[in-house]
Amino acid sequence: MARLMSGSTGLQPGSVGRASLAVIGVMFLALVCVLGLWLVSSYEATARRADTQVSAASKIVAANAVWLNSLARETLHRIDDSLGSNVLSVDPQRVHDLNSAVADLPPQVTAFVVGVDGLTLFSSDPKIQAMDVSDRDYFTRLRNGADEYTSALIVSRLTKRQIFVVSRRLERNGNFAGVAAIAFNSDVLKPIWDAVDIGPNSTVSFIRRDGKIIARHPEPPGPVDMGGYVLFTDYMRKATSGIYRSHSPVDNQDRLVGYRIIERTPFVAIASADVGVLMQPFWDDAKIATLLVIFAVIGACAAALWIQRLIREDALHTRQLAAALTTNQTLMREIHHRVKNNLQTVMALLRMQGFEAEAVKRLNERITAMSAVHEQMYGFDQFSGVSASEFIPSFVRTLIGVHGLPVSVTFDIEDLIIAPDRATPFALLVNELIANSMKYAFMGRQAGAIHVSLRSVADGVAELSVVDDGVGFDGNTDRPGMGTRLIKAFVHQLGGEFRFVKDHGTKFVGSIKLND
Repeated sequence: MARLMSGSTGLQPGSVGRASLAVIGVMFLALVCVLGLWLVSSYEATARRADTQVSAASKIVAANAVWLNSLARETLHRIDDSLGSNVLSVDPQRVHDLNSAVADLPPQVTAFVVGVDGLTLFSSDPKIQAMDVSDRDYFTRLRNGADEYTSALIVSRLTKRQIFVVSRRLERNGNFAGVAAIAFNSDVLKPIWDAVDIGPNSTVSFIRRDGKIIARHPEPPGPVDMGGYVLFTDYMRKATSGIYRSHSPVDNQDRLVGYRIIERTPFVAIASADVGVLMQPFWDDAKIATLLVIFAVIGACAAALWIQRLIREDALHTRQLAAALTTNQTLMREIHHRVKNNLQTVMALLRMQGFEAEAVKRLNERITAMSAVHEQMYGFDQFSGVSASEFIPSFVRTLIGVHGLPVSVTFDIEDLIIAPDRATPFALLVNELIANSMKYAFMGRQAGAIHVSLRSVADGVAELSVVDDGVGFDGNTDRPGMGTRLIKAFVHQLGGEFRFVKDHGTKFVGSIKLND
């Protein structure tokens, strides 16, 4: 018994404590890794969302630039027509015609006519004063032969506000007769800035292709030439639209910039957003991750202190048990010694009684003292629609062209409208049908023919037919291929059914729903 008790060791308190601390450390590192991956994912998602926001904003600015340019050109043309053959005439009816010509202009816009000497003749603003603009580029360029001109940002001599001017050369009998012009206040960009809504400290701008700012919101301190800026020295030389990050040459703010060169106009549309504002969702996530790490550190430290306290208590209990074990071992030795002595006394008494030696021997053999102890341990282990007659022919011809075979294709397509949520599976279905024909129908041939038909057969239901004159396929197979499975899936998405007919080729006929 003494040997069994003294030989039992087990796990030491120190090793258990170190193992527990190691587990806490591993769990903390795992948490840091998970948070790190989350932050990387958050950063990439925020960056993609920022690119999308700025790109969409630049499209809105570009669309408004196209509208303003068209409005200016059409209004100037109407002004030219309303002036008649004599620009200098002040006939009341012609003044009325001029007013009618500019009736559609926004309130931030002023139209005026300048004579050959550069003096103002007419204006849509009744409070306008006669001014000499003979030194302005929008007058001198036209006097020197240009047909139209869009000025850079200038400061109005009357209102002292920032404006830009779109002007048109007036000619009568082949001679220069003056200039028709439209002046836009720079705050015409304010509604556009409100519409794009890409956060505080953002900007929207029109810039001429020579780098001079036409208009900007918020307004710059004055005219700015950006010809030496990275947009014009690098990005615009590589692509007509794009996104880049840079410090603004106007106010030196760090912004993400989306630009678009607008064809057939002098405009480059710009939308830029503060990088700090765009990346705020990521920084919010970073704050959350930091708080989680702080809480984890506090929890780990508290757990470590608690474990250390348990280790100290366990060590005390271990020492107490060790002392008790020593005492028990001493007692066991003493008991063993006393029992041995008592047994020896009993055997001596038996001998003294004069019993036969054989009987004493048998009694001694029957006197034994032996015990055993066993222990067990257990371990706990997102438009109204797509026009089919426009979409299908172009789409199918493109698919056939990719394969490079001289396959002729004919169409019988009704002008049906495919709902936006069904356009994608419909296109994928047509793609799969054409691809299967191109891959398998004309093997060993130099040419072939495909006919595509789409007809309305009921309210909201259409019949799609794709026929080729190839080797033929009826769709009957125990193990349909990937193509057949995809076709079945797309038809199911379109809420319909289909069949293959083998008749001098392959004919696919499917009834599908193009609208909800």
